[in-house]
Amino acid sequence: MKNEQFRRKPKRTTFLKIFAKAMILPIFITAFVGFNIVSLGHSYIQSRTEAQNNTDFNNLVNWVEKGDTPEKAWNRPIEFPMCVSASRVISTDGIFFNTGAGQYVMGTTYDDPKSASVKWVFDKNGNIIMSNRAKMWAILRYSAEDDGRRYCKFDPEEFDIPEMNDFFAEYFKDTKENNIGYEFHLKSLYLNKETNEMIPHEFEINKFKYSVFMPNTFIEDEPKPVETRNIVINANEEGFELVELVDRNSPDDYPSAGFFSIWGADPVAFDEMYQKYKDMTTEEKMQKGMQGNGDNTADFYYKNDVIENKYGASGCISITRINYMNRHAVRKYLLITILVFLISTTIALVLSIIRNEKNKTQYAFEDYQRALTNNLAHDLKTPLAVIGGYAENLMEMRKNSSDEKELKYLDSIMQNVSYTDDIIAKTLKLSETEQIKKLNKTKVDIKALAEKSAEKYRTALEERNIELKIEGKCEVNANEDTLMTAVENLVSNAVKYTRDGGSIKVTADKKRLAVVNDVSKNISTKDLLMPFVKGDKARSDKTSSGLGLAIASAAAAQNGFTLKIDCKDKKFTASIEF
Repeated sequence: MKNEQFRRKPKRTTFLKIFAKAMILPIFITAFVGFNIVSLGHSYIQSRTEAQNNTDFNNLVNWVEKGDTPEKAWNRPIEFPMCVSASRVISTDGIFFNTGAGQYVMGTTYDDPKSASVKWVFDKNGNIIMSNRAKMWAILRYSAEDDGRRYCKFDPEEFDIPEMNDFFAEYFKDTKENNIGYEFHLKSLYLNKETNEMIPHEFEINKFKYSVFMPNTFIEDEPKPVETRNIVINANEEGFELVELVDRNSPDDYPSAGFFSIWGADPVAFDEMYQKYKDMTTEEKMQKGMQGNGDNTADFYYKNDVIENKYGASGCISITRINYMNRHAVRKYLLITILVFLISTTIALVLSIIRNEKNKTQYAFEDYQRALTNNLAHDLKTPLAVIGGYAENLMEMRKNSSDEKELKYLDSIMQNVSYTDDIIAKTLKLSETEQIKKLNKTKVDIKALAEKSAEKYRTALEERNIELKIEGKCEVNANEDTLMTAVENLVSNAVKYTRDGGSIKVTADKKRLAVVNDVSKNISTKDLLMPFVKGDKARSDKTSSGLGLAIASAAAAQNGFTLKIDCKDKKFTASIEF
């Protein structure tokens, strides 16, 4: 308890310094998470993409080889589900947490310029029989029955219509780059009943601005179109007849178009990926793998031959290109990183506030103790001086007395008064040193200070046969008076506790001033820098106050230096670290 009460006054730490130190861990954690979240996201997107690509490919092979029952019952061509799957998303269910943006957060081929899902079926010559290259689809209904509907398509590769070519380019640019969603209303079309091919005649389009986080989720509850216009295509293709459709608000009248939109892969992306992987059609056996493209994208491909089928198909190829750094993934990376930073910062802030309050209480108590000690020291100086004066007068009066016991008592009183006065003086010196707030610093020659301090003890060193060496040279930026106080106390301490016939070595360099002296036995240096704490040898020594090292430590700290002590192999080392 005594040690705690008289502990040297620590350097006061402000709340900002506490918080700044506490923020090291949140910054490190955030950097660690930010660095690793991308690789985790990459791994997740990759695994989901591979699974998606394999599922889509197996479905495609099944459709080609066996013909799916629903496809037959609904009179639905294989190309339709192929085109729908081109906009399949990579779900985020089960990874990190659900941000409310659902399956569009981590990765999607729907609205990312770099992503694409490309599939085609080829014959024995490598020619494409079916593909998911973008087409305009309409479900034309002549009745409410399943067999009363036709899945009709407009394929821009089949018909070179400039207006439609421009419209397809506009559609994919808007959906991928401008966050624009489309709504279509088909009013009339040209239809080839034999092939179920169609050419739009008149249709209305409405464009809406949708949420960046959730594609096709509009920003407003009741969105207003940012653009509305009619497009009219006049075609004169052989085998096609004009079909007028009923108003969309008359669901019980026919013929009607129950579904009308563009589905399938972006034609530009499809053509680029087809050129890159078309050679796979001539390769035998199954091909499966992944190929990185060097721009945060990777292609997951799957190719396999198929058994004999009614389409004359020889094989199928499915390729999914995913952008690891698509905007939804980046937003989630940032969101997770920011949340980690905010949570860790909040914890650091709370802990810093708690620690600061504890420091305030501790500092207030220390100030009270220090003020009490200083006041007592000041109050004791006067009566102690009076006692010393009386004892000295009595000593003078009894110097010729033959009463040795009386003289012995007077001498003891004077020694104890001197010892107590020295403790009080050093206590006040320690308090004065600790309370210095502003120092005038200059270049100080450390070796010169050590030599000046040692000069005071030349006689004592010679009498006790102690060798003193001072080596090295160094100048530091410090206050000469306070640094002199530190050096004097270290040299004094070394002279006092060096064994007779031993040696003291003082070394100065750019890093430290070290004072090493021989001692009779190793001593514990624990708490020696605290006021009134003495080593084992000095516990009953009336010449020691237990304040020398504390004063040296305080003086060093005032200059921004640190005093360190150690005792090994019967050598005591005190060094001021610059």
